[in-house]
Amino acid sequence: MKESCYIFVRSKFYGFNEAVRDFSEKYRFFFPFYKNVFLPLETMLYRAGNYRLVPGFKEELEKALDRYLPEEERRNPELCDKLSKDILKAHFLDRMNPEEYFLYGFRDKNYTERRQWLSDRSMVILLNKKIGRSVFHDLINKDTFYELTKEYFHREVLVVNEQMHFDDFLAFAQRQKRYILKPLKGAYGRHTFISSATTNEEVSKLLEQLLSRGSWMAEELIIQHPATAVWNPSSVNTVRVPSFLTTDGVRILQPFFRTGRKGSVVDNAGLGGIFAVFDQDTGVIISDGVDEHGGRFPQHPDSGVTFKGWQVPQWDDLKELVAKIHHSLPSCHRYVGFDFALTEKGWVLIEGNWGQMVGQMAELRGIRYEFISYLG
Repeated sequence: MKESCYIFVRSKFYGFNEAVRDFSEKYRFFFPFYKNVFLPLETMLYRAGNYRLVPGFKEELEKALDRYLPEEERRNPELCDKLSKDILKAHFLDRMNPEEYFLYGFRDKNYTERRQWLSDRSMVILLNKKIGRSVFHDLINKDTFYELTKEYFHREVLVVNEQMHFDDFLAFAQRQKRYILKPLKGAYGRHTFISSATTNEEVSKLLEQLLSRGSWMAEELIIQHPATAVWNPSSVNTVRVPSFLTTDGVRILQPFFRTGRKGSVVDNAGLGGIFAVFDQDTGVIISDGVDEHGGRFPQHPDSGVTFKGWQVPQWDDLKELVAKIHHSLPSCHRYVGFDFALTEKGWVLIEGNWGQMVGQMAELRGIRYEFISYLG
């Protein structure tokens, strides 16, 4: 009962805050009141309640201050208190979490500049409002998305669940010899691994372990093109293409290339990978490489390949493929973040998701207004 009450109060609190914010931005005569009185008052009330309105926020705040502030600044209580208040203002402004505050360089940005950036939470709220939560489930469930787009995978895929026959999994394993396994509802590459189990006993033991942890996708390994393998041969290095289905056709916003680190089998930033934004018209990388914690790399730290100026191979072909796939989906899928890998036979689809607009961090440019415009 107490938790449901908190959720209700929190919902009303944020709803009222955002209604006042939007009103002040529409009717500028009210703006000084919102910026100089209302926002500081919200911050004071929130802190007076010891951050209880949003469970975990205080811990996130302390963790971000510890991670992103130099030691001498962490020892300055007045500075930490001032930053804590400012981080809260950014949170009320557009649901920014404390880590995003630092990764997006908000310490040096004013109100107007901050409004140009899109937080992860704000993006999800916009998508739920404009598209609907049910559409998200078509993407988060990898088997559902596969059924919608299987002709573009160009590899053997098997859903591993309680309804699957053991002989089917055994036959798949023996055909492939080595194959990759992903949690059916997994994200960020977590718990993904490669298996070489092929004997009856090995597969039986593997299957028991898998099903004890839910349902999985077993996939034929992708052999990437030498042009992308040059970055890191141990991972399949991929491209994320955020695609919008608009009245003017398919629009692409801040696509990025991802590469893993030496020895890793995945390229996700959350597991140590590096990403860099490339131009949606030319396919040429226009930013340094960036990792999840904001570390910037002019060159890949293992292979030494330079990010800026590198041409994504066969980019024009991929743009056409993105449009073809997006038009083939039900019309409710107005936004999809597509992941692709390049092979000797061309581009293959890996998965679709809503993802995160992490390209903002690499390009050092907020895309909030573009995102809203493309979303309609």
